[in-house]
Amino acid sequence: KRGEVFSIVFSIFARFSPLEVSKDHGGPYLRPYGSGLLSDQAPSFSLTILVLAMLAIVTFDGFMETPIWLEIKIGIVSITYLTPLLTIAQNAFGNLESILETVGLVTAPIAFLFVYFITCGTISWLDSAHEGSDRPPLTTNMAARQFVLTLVPIAIAYHLAHYLSYFLIAGQLFIPLMSDPFGLGWDLFNTANHRINIGIINAKTVWHISIGVIVVGHMVAVYLAHVTALRVFVDRRRALVSQLPMIALMVGYTSFSLWILAQPIVES
Repeated sequence: KRGEVFSIVFSIFARFSPLEVSKDHGGPYLRPYGSGLLSDQAPSFSLTILVLAMLAIVTFDGFMETPIWLEIKIGIVSITYLTPLLTIAQNAFGNLESILETVGLVTAPIAFLFVYFITCGTISWLDSAHEGSDRPPLTTNMAARQFVLTLVPIAIAYHLAHYLSYFLIAGQLFIPLMSDPFGLGWDLFNTANHRINIGIINAKTVWHISIGVIVVGHMVAVYLAHVTALRVFVDRRRALVSQLPMIALMVGYTSFSLWILAQPIVES
């Protein structure tokens, strides 16, 4: 619950599920998609950081497939005054490309955290400028914790869009494994010699599905953020004003995700 990262990540994604199982009330029970991401209690600060890091890492994973990232790596290597430092790093750690990708993997969550907390700081500033309220303004830290789970639908949509073709192709490996799960030469279901069909889905179909799921994920995220704002601020005007920076962040993140998905198709 507190240290095994995959269990925590999967539990976050499970909040989007239409099924709910509670240790207090049993189940399973049906619920609207995404309603599990709405909570009266704000997530902890550490969970907030984990969610943001999760979003940043999967985004960077897609960004590494773009021509822009290749140009960035070539540009860094070609900088003359960095050559001694890069030589030392290569001698110490090995492959230079892996070093640059590791630096990018570390930098991406930091950049995402910076943008998100700037957004939450703007929410706090707009709320503090609102007059005539008997409630104290929302702090940057509390805004970050309250709204972070509303970004999860976009993350789920991007996971689906980014890994759909990989899942459909690599997932076919399950078919021969059903017949020979232990690699002992069995053929229990006559599927041991099944060959992967790499043409099971084409790039055009993947692109259209990706656009659809990311746009829907964005719409759900905006709705959840609006519901959260109404719960947090109670006052409708404060809630609406607070959502301007969050909507800008979500639109920017969604646009960037679509741009990443478009890059390999455009280049090919």
